[in-house]
Amino acid sequence: MKRRGAAAARAAAACVMAVAPLTGCGVRGSDVIEAGGPATVTVFPADEQRLLLFFVSPEGRLTPVARRVGGDGSGQAVRSGQAVGPPLGDKVLAALFAGPSDGERAAGLRTRLPRPEGRPAMKWSPRDVLVHLPLAVRDLSETARRQVVCTVAYAEGGDGDAEVTLAGQDGALPPTHCDA
Repeated sequence: MKRRGAAAARAAAACVMAVAPLTGCGVRGSDVIEAGGPATVTVFPADEQRLLLFFVSPEGRLTPVARRVGGDGSGQAVRSGQAVGPPLGDKVLAALFAGPSDGERAAGLRTRLPRPEGRPAMKWSPRDVLVHLPLAVRDLSETARRQVVCTVAYAEGGDGDAEVTLAGQDGALPPTHCDA
């Protein structure tokens, strides 16, 4: 019995000795130190080298996808060392209407946009964009409309605040903003 008691006492003493340095005796408290604003993170690729397209997640929410811009602005991958320029608005729409890539589909992303029979086009002014689609815009689901509006609002280095008007074969919808 004495051996068990002695072993228990040694174990308890060892625990106290191990925990004592962790109590921080002698360390004084300090005030909060201001270190500036929150960190900002740069999304790769940089703004001027990417397309930001909006697709639909498995939960039905719009999800932004950054694609590196190909030399032709298609959003296809480019090899390092190739010259890259800002995407053109019409090519951003072409990439959006082409739908998610194989990798994006494997991640569960989808599109609600039909394949247009013609080419979409955009006209820019300082804070608003007119998008001409070669289809009936009133027939598009709300999610499909939001895909176009958000992709266009962030195109050409935009900050997402642009007012976007969708026009199609059946007229124009009221101007709207990206809410994603």
